[in-house]
Amino acid sequence: MNDSRQVLRDLTIALGILAVIVAVPILFMAFRSPEPEMMVSYAQEEPPTMMEEPMTPVMEMEDQEIPRYIVTRHTVVGGESFSFITGIYWDDIYLWPDLYIRNDMISEDPDIIFPDEIIDIYNRLGDQDEFTEREREVILDAYIQVYDRFKSLGPQKDDSAWTLLWCGAKYDHNFLDLYAHRIDPADLAVAQRYIDEEGYLD
Repeated sequence: MNDSRQVLRDLTIALGILAVIVAVPILFMAFRSPEPEMMVSYAQEEPPTMMEEPMTPVMEMEDQEIPRYIVTRHTVVGGESFSFITGIYWDDIYLWPDLYIRNDMISEDPDIIFPDEIIDIYNRLGDQDEFTEREREVILDAYIQVYDRFKSLGPQKDDSAWTLLWCGAKYDHNFLDLYAHRIDPADLAVAQRYIDEEGYLD
């Protein structure tokens, strides 16, 4: 009989403790100061107000400077060229002048790079074969800078200069006309012959 009373007493104590445990949070919530509720309405009775400053028009955005930043670095292996490297990182071998002008190399000749040289790989311009007008300008400016470099090395680099001009026309078919004031007339004639005979590069 005493055992039954002991069990009953223990059970009563346990239930009491459980009741206190359950009651404390309930009392806490009841006496806590209520927070204001956010009322959300999905009905739009009035049209949304316009932003204080309109978005920049697309034409103005294209005139802005394109941010360029280093995404990785490449250590040159024997036999590599800038076109080979841009083919790896940018999936476009013809973008190489844009990478070349952003790096200081040992050789003055853009056709020559040495093993173990470090090349900073920048963010790529364009999306596949789609480029903004401003991106095309940056690419063509890089082509002209490399053309100037080839010309400074003398007539032994004429073949490289002519090929470069032909490749630059890939990004704008008016490239030779746009930069005619910067290109030697003899080089213009050869590059135009390349285009007439081979067409524009895809």
